[in-house]
Amino acid sequence: MATSRQTAAGVTIPDTKLAREATELVRDSTSDLIYNHSRRVYWFGSLQGRNRGLSFDPELLYIGAMFHDLGLNEQFRGSGRRFEVDSADEARRFLHGHSVPEDSIRRVWTAIALHTTPGIPEFMEPEVALVTAGVEYDVLGIGYHDVSDHDRTEITALHPRPDLQTPHPAGVH
Repeated sequence: MATSRQTAAGVTIPDTKLAREATELVRDSTSDLIYNHSRRVYWFGSLQGRNRGLSFDPELLYIGAMFHDLGLNEQFRGSGRRFEVDSADEARRFLHGHSVPEDSIRRVWTAIALHTTPGIPEFMEPEVALVTAGVEYDVLGIGYHDVSDHDRTEITALHPRPDLQTPHPAGVH
């Protein structure tokens, strides 16, 4: 795996051991569709955070983005609970294994567990709000006009959307 920093749209993937190991885990255990979507969620969430003037921890946002759909993978589900909880629990295990402080683990867990629950995360810690904002942008096109065509093109060049339509303004198909 390349250790070089990746930057797109003025946003850089955190160059930390934690981020590199999260990338490797998700890359090795998910499909290209989920991996690329998860990376785009980080970039789009970061851009939304910058646009909103939010102060957030890029590493925690990255972990939340990378793990948010891990529970869709057969390897990480089976608890009988929602995939969001399985995803969040896997992130918690990962972060505990890296001795991350409990408050940070709680923020990541909450970001992942609530990423499909609109109307709540936006009022919570920035990392929680921005995982949801990244997902809503990438999947639903919410906040479409908040990201320039240039930035969107740069991000999707790194992490293509071959099986998904390009995000469009919410409600426009």
